[in-house]
Amino acid sequence: MKNILLIWDIDGTLIDSKGLGRKAMDKAFFNLYNIREGFKDVNMAGRLDSRIVKKAFMINRIVDSNLVSFFDKYEENLKQELKSNTSSRVLPGINEILESTSQQENLFHVLGTGNCERGARLKLSHLGLDKYFKIGGFGDEDAERWEIIKKAIENAQSFYKTDFKKENIYVIGDTPLDIECGKILEIKSIAVATGGYGYEDLLECEPDYIFQSFEVFEEFLSLLAS
Repeated sequence: MKNILLIWDIDGTLIDSKGLGRKAMDKAFFNLYNIREGFKDVNMAGRLDSRIVKKAFMINRIVDSNLVSFFDKYEENLKQELKSNTSSRVLPGINEILESTSQQENLFHVLGTGNCERGARLKLSHLGLDKYFKIGGFGDEDAERWEIIKKAIENAQSFYKTDFKKENIYVIGDTPLDIECGKILEIKSIAVATGGYGYEDLLECEPDYIFQSFEVFEEFLSLLAS
């Protein structure tokens, strides 16, 4: 029996958080530096939180910057945003996919996300998904996105004491950067057009598989069974 590793992106793939992460970051920036909309000129899609914040520091010419202090304030603001939030949601088919596969002995779910780990856990816990993901690779580190995915694979192999073959590893995401990670690491990519990129945009990047959404979740599950 082959062991399958699924590496999931969060925003636009597992959930739609309605921009709460950006909102919490903007608030943290204002709290710390008295600058409004500190991230308005920063592209966040598929990027790592560490680099997103450093880009905002650079654009806004923040010299006395501290990444740890920023993430502390971001976590505080994100908790507040989530507490009053009723609009963020799990994307179609995700609950069914995770629930129906969570007991399969040969299938493992991990995170491969640009979110810092604290932000990732808060967003997922709010929607009841955190229980499915024990480990992963996160955007706390100053690294390339493919290195975060590589870290997720290494963490999975260590944690589950399983040597996953490349042909059985899937990186799942909603941006061209997720597809690029698959090519760099020579693993399979599954693109889904539920985020900021359209189906045709993602198709041009040549993922191994592509979905409009996971609403017809049986199609996703049949892919894994083939």
